[in-house]
Amino acid sequence: MEHGKHVFRIVILVAVILAVVLLARGFLVPRTYGLYGRYRGANVAQQMDARPVLYAGAAACADCHSDEATKRAAGAHKNVNCEVCHAPLGAHILADGSVVKPPVDRSFTLCARCHRKVAARPAGFPQVDLEQHVNGPVEGKVCLECHDPHSPKP
Repeated sequence: MEHGKHVFRIVILVAVILAVVLLARGFLVPRTYGLYGRYRGANVAQQMDARPVLYAGAAACADCHSDEATKRAAGAHKNVNCEVCHAPLGAHILADGSVVKPPVDRSFTLCARCHRKVAARPAGFPQVDLEQHVNGPVEGKVCLECHDPHSPKP
């Protein structure tokens, strides 16, 4: 058993290294790490406090725009949030309470994000072969010339 001393020394060395790693991990890794996943859990609350809320949802838009909300609720876009096309509510009603006109994407690319013909989309979803639909090149065409976006039937 002459090699026993060497094996014992290796075991002691591994135990010391393991103890140092665990001790260092206790000091270096935040307590909330891993609480919600592979990140520091306290970061969620810090980010909520540091960033203003921009999106509010369709119900907040309906408070002032009830006529458009009613039309939208009866139309094909009833499940599409207003802020998809009209930008976040935070860009319309500023933190000081002032109201500014929100930017609206009126290009065909906004509509094409969902309605361009793609083979992977479900068959029942309304898809459009854009070039065939407008009888030529799509560039410069605007869907809003013929369709009301809140109730898009032609």
